[in-house]
Amino acid sequence: MRLALVAAMVFAGPLLAQEPVIKRSAPMTMTGEIADISCYKSKGVAGGTGAAHADCAKMCILDKGAQVGILTDGDGLFKIWGTAAKDKYAKVIPYIGQQVEITGTEVTLSNNYDVRSFDLQTVKRKGK
Repeated sequence: MRLALVAAMVFAGPLLAQEPVIKRSAPMTMTGEIADISCYKSKGVAGGTGAAHADCAKMCILDKGAQVGILTDGDGLFKIWGTAAKDKYAKVIPYIGQQVEITGTEVTLSNNYDVRSFDLQTVKRKGK
């Protein structure tokens, strides 16, 4: 019985860990500002973005688990998803409130149709 249970877990493991992506774009580059999504949605551009809001955004992300996104130059808001979202967005926290250039792919997740998502691979400050 134990052997059957172990075998079932070994073979089912890859199925349970399946990525929830149902569509992925070609690799692309976008520019914009890294922002706390909840503050942007509740306070708008004037109150929820920019360098003046960076400390508040970092607190919301680190202490309250807020999601991070990129507010692009002309294409709207994308939630950052994938490895860049691990460890409370440690890879992108230094860029909160700053203009950046990112590379990766736009993804459509099977469990989230209300916000577009982006599987970020690289990030760098824009213009510096």
